[in-house]
Amino acid sequence: MKAIIEQLRTLNEIDVRLGMVKRDIERLPRELAEKQAPIKSQKLAVERAKAELVKLKVSADAAELDVKAGEEALKRLSNQMNVLKSSKEWDAVKRQMDAQRGWNRDNEGKELALLDQVETKQKEIEKQTAAIEALEAATTADAERTEKDLGELRALHEELDAQRAKLYPEIPDKELQIYIRIAGTRGEAISHVKVETARSATCGCPRRFRTWR
Repeated sequence: MKAIIEQLRTLNEIDVRLGMVKRDIERLPRELAEKQAPIKSQKLAVERAKAELVKLKVSADAAELDVKAGEEALKRLSNQMNVLKSSKEWDAVKRQMDAQRGWNRDNEGKELALLDQVETKQKEIEKQTAAIEALEAATTADAERTEKDLGELRALHEELDAQRAKLYPEIPDKELQIYIRIAGTRGEAISHVKVETARSATCGCPRRFRTWR
């Protein structure tokens, strides 16, 4: 009986260790994925920022063209001033020039604001890119460490499985089935299994298991 008790205890220890190893094998890739998730979201943010930067540059280029067109229009009006023959015509052109100068100032302000936005967005992208590179470097080390740990855990799992497979045939079927039933309902709560006397000379009681924490 003592031999069976020790076999069942050994089997229980193997099962407990197998459970822990299985949980670690499932846990490590999940934890790595959680660490890598921010990288994906930050890369998406960078792509959106780059798209916004392109739009800002297009708008800034358009504003620059408006400024140049305004400057050309102002030059043409200025040239007209030299050939005007009446004060009435001169006043009319002067009003056009004043309006053109105001329009030019607005466009220049718009261009400068857009250029500031372009610069700010560019710095934002550079900062995000640097952060992504740092995270990728860190997660690369994490991935290598995780892969190493998983390799060791899988090897340990195979070793424990082999020990379990070797021990199984050595345990009487009746005791093994009772253990399986108890382990299925109690799991790791089973720390010891005690086998009582197979039969009593006076009552003929069948042997049974008792478990305790």
